[in-house]
Amino acid sequence: MTLLLLLGWWAWGRFYRGEHEAHEVSRVAKNSLVPMGLALLNKGIDFAFALLRLRILSPAGEGSYTFAIGFYVIFEILVRFGLGTLLTREVARDRSQAGRYLLNVTVLRGWLWLASLPLLALVMLAYGAWGGLTPAEGWAIGLFALALLFAAISDGISAVFNAFEGMEYPSGVSTAIVLGKVALGALVLLPPLSWGFVGLAGVSVVMNLLQVFWLLALMRSKLPLAPLTRRDLDPALQRSMLTGSLPLMLNHLLAHIFFRLDVWILKPLAGAAAVGLYGAAYKYIDGLNVIPSYFTLAIFPLLSRYAQAGQGNGGRAALLRSYVVALRLLVLVSLPIAILVTFIATPLIAILGGAAYLPGSAIALQLLIWSIPIGFTNSVTQYVLIAVDQQRFLTRAFIIGVVFNVAANLVFIPIFNLYAAAAITGLSELALCITFMFSVYRHVGPLPWGQIAGRPLLAGLGMTASLLGAQRLALPLLAQIALAGLVYVVILIVSGAFDDPDMQTVRRALPFAGRARR
Repeated sequence: MTLLLLLGWWAWGRFYRGEHEAHEVSRVAKNSLVPMGLALLNKGIDFAFALLRLRILSPAGEGSYTFAIGFYVIFEILVRFGLGTLLTREVARDRSQAGRYLLNVTVLRGWLWLASLPLLALVMLAYGAWGGLTPAEGWAIGLFALALLFAAISDGISAVFNAFEGMEYPSGVSTAIVLGKVALGALVLLPPLSWGFVGLAGVSVVMNLLQVFWLLALMRSKLPLAPLTRRDLDPALQRSMLTGSLPLMLNHLLAHIFFRLDVWILKPLAGAAAVGLYGAAYKYIDGLNVIPSYFTLAIFPLLSRYAQAGQGNGGRAALLRSYVVALRLLVLVSLPIAILVTFIATPLIAILGGAAYLPGSAIALQLLIWSIPIGFTNSVTQYVLIAVDQQRFLTRAFIIGVVFNVAANLVFIPIFNLYAAAAITGLSELALCITFMFSVYRHVGPLPWGQIAGRPLLAGLGMTASLLGAQRLALPLLAQIALAGLVYVVILIVSGAFDDPDMQTVRRALPFAGRARR
């Protein structure tokens, strides 16, 4: 695997040429498909490692590991403070400011990391007293806190690459780091070390530090950054960035609470084993969420420029058109995934964790997967609203969603255990989507939902019918998947889903497509 990645890295540098990015859609295609492909590869590598990890740790140990990561992610959001998104937006508008913004973002995050440590200690003490926090979980959280400092620095460098629309470089580094984490992770889990999830937290520290140095070296060689001076360290700019990024941080924090606070509630109310079962199901959701995440990062600089151009220069019309195309693509991808996973959840969980995770994780996955089509829509919609400077509205929308999510989980988890958390995830996404659409209608424009979702829904009905028939005939699993995918694609083609000019432009803009036609 490592040799294949090195070969791919060499081939990209040897054969890829930037002149094929002259069209903006081509740049979006390159900046979404390449990082998305590498991120999916990362998830595949992580998935393969999870086959080992879940069996060694058991549901209870996996639950403790998931809970420790939950701590890490919450404090990661506080330390990053939305500054990466702000950095990407501002540098995309004026690339000459890249070094200045990166310096000030890095310094700010260092101070934020130091300020977060006392808060982290207080929360750990509270869970130790009332939430059943074990000493091993405490050690893992402490190591993750150290890894967070290095991750925050790497994120700032990656944000600069994103602004220069060079997403493939941090994505390639990330894949190499994932391989390193898996190799070292297997070493610390297996005898003679057998360090468990605490050892995995220590691996994160080592590999996150390596990632910082690697990205720094790449940035110096690939990006045209101006030399920095002492004047570039600007306290006034830092205060301005804190003010501007506060809504972004709050939105990110609220979004995470919106999606994953159920783990914090499950642990004291249902125990670590329930968290482990839920976490196993969520592995698939995390993997699939790579798709909108990288796609959205790829189009965000383009959306920001269209929004800045304004209505008078046709910017808002172009913004709306790009947004509709993005929604169409995400619905085309997410709907068949949700249908297929609903039918094959049990074998998926059996492959991942084994019999110890059945049937609980499979039922949770069947409920969770229907958050994906709405969640994909919400992902791109959130960044469209950021592009038109509606961060504060997003904060209000997430507050509404979080209140609903927390209240519902507190009421229903004691009754329905992890299944309540899974079902509430999808309902919360729907509530958030409805709220988002009010602002989209006002600041971007009305959406043609028939054009966006009509043909995928028709194809989805045909796909569902084919899966029901295949299961009645007891066809092999791979045959069921192949038949369902074929039916979905054929119905899309026959119904003309790819015939309009925008979809044809997307097809022509795939990386290397133009070269292939020559």
